[in-house]
Amino acid sequence: MIIKTNTMNYFFRNALIFSWVIMTLTCSHSKVPTGKATFTGKFSGSFPVGQIFTIKVAVPNLVLGELQQFDEYETQLEPNGSFSLSIPLFTSVYAMLSINEEAQGAFFLSPDKETKIELSLNKMDTMQVKIIEGKELTPEDIDKTNRLFMFFFQKVNDPNSLSGLRYDMSPEEYRDYILNWTQEQISSLLDRTDNLPENQKQLLSKVMKQHTYIGYLFNYENQVHFLYEKQRSNKEINDPVFTPKKPDKSYYSFLRFFDLDNPPFGNAIYYSKMYQYILADSILNIPRIDNQPLADWLKEVKTTMSPLIGSDNGLFYDFLALHAYRKQFEELKPLSEKQKEEINTYFKNPTFAEFLFKENDKTIKQSKLSSSVKETPKVEKEKLMEAIVSQYKGKVVVVDFWATWCGPCMEAMNEIKPLKEELQGKNVVFVYIAETSSPIELWKRKILGIDGEHYYLTEEEGRYIQDYFKFTGIPSYLIYDSEGILKFQNVGFPGVEEMRKMIEKQL
Repeated sequence: MIIKTNTMNYFFRNALIFSWVIMTLTCSHSKVPTGKATFTGKFSGSFPVGQIFTIKVAVPNLVLGELQQFDEYETQLEPNGSFSLSIPLFTSVYAMLSINEEAQGAFFLSPDKETKIELSLNKMDTMQVKIIEGKELTPEDIDKTNRLFMFFFQKVNDPNSLSGLRYDMSPEEYRDYILNWTQEQISSLLDRTDNLPENQKQLLSKVMKQHTYIGYLFNYENQVHFLYEKQRSNKEINDPVFTPKKPDKSYYSFLRFFDLDNPPFGNAIYYSKMYQYILADSILNIPRIDNQPLADWLKEVKTTMSPLIGSDNGLFYDFLALHAYRKQFEELKPLSEKQKEEINTYFKNPTFAEFLFKENDKTIKQSKLSSSVKETPKVEKEKLMEAIVSQYKGKVVVVDFWATWCGPCMEAMNEIKPLKEELQGKNVVFVYIAETSSPIELWKRKILGIDGEHYYLTEEEGRYIQDYFKFTGIPSYLIYDSEGILKFQNVGFPGVEEMRKMIEKQL
């Protein structure tokens, strides 16, 4: 429900989330690639003595997606008015620049290349930024693309827009309808936009396609089942039983429209989700990476994927391998020495290996945490929370209602980890409650890295508690004192300091 963002202003955060564009670029690498972009600048004119200028660059995180849409890198202007940042990148991206929290536009960064800007103050003491070497998107460019994408986003989410969809469509009919509808909407929108350069139209078109395809085409069975239930509840059909047809592998030929043989486009959320869908799809049936040589795993993967995407090499396979290792981390299985060797050998851009090794270190730490699955008390649902809390009489009880599919829930858990470590040995227990909207096998894997007591409720139990406490979203929290009396209730993560204050107040 609450997602942590940086301090850049609201407009540019939305621009970052909704209209992120990543240019296709063939990079020339140095003999020893570092995977890091260099972003430098120099103040022009008389440098204001004693004034501090904080340079902040927000880079889209193409791996973590909705849990962290961008990474931030920060420095200050040196006394001579210069700055330099070295930023690890998976590929070329546009990164948002702010100076003293004022957004200045987006600048193109590439691994092993330098982007240069010149800074100056105008007569109104407003910072001016001039590109010296590289490419940029001005605030005006971002505003145009953002407004267009928001219009398209609303169109896609309008239930009346896709009125031609039917529950009894075959997978191929459904796919082709979505492809044609999307192209018609994009053409209609962009053809009426005269003040947007052609290259930006092409980039925005790719972002729009990605948004629609990932939202609809990876969810054929769920979408047509939803259409069936909707039409049946409206008494438009009388079919008592409906079983969606299963697509075959050829259905996924729509992946070719993502242009995956080139560096990625679109924003971090969609790009990350695409790989998660591919690896989880039972029809594509991508094998686990396990301990086999990466070259052998990729050979098997390419047998399935290359006919669908139109390529058997490129950045797509690098990211697919990276996400395959991340699935292993979800089960709290660290990398083996053989896997580390394979990673170091395979990835030409060292940012990939550095990222995986950092994630591996986190996995090792998480595997040492203590998580305990507790049996849900066999009581009436009206007495369930009382029965759970009563098991911890004499302790402050912090209850976290969450779900495996809830990105803000997971981010809040990460934020509160240092506080939990501080409170170890004190009279407090953390209780985590999920219900059947979280697939139980995934829930069992997820909780391995969450230190605390875990309960898994039935759908009826979860619905009753949600209604009783009037939860309008998750994560939601309850804090009970050592006598089992409810002292704090909140929908959404209130922040670490607020949680600290409420917990310590009860100790």
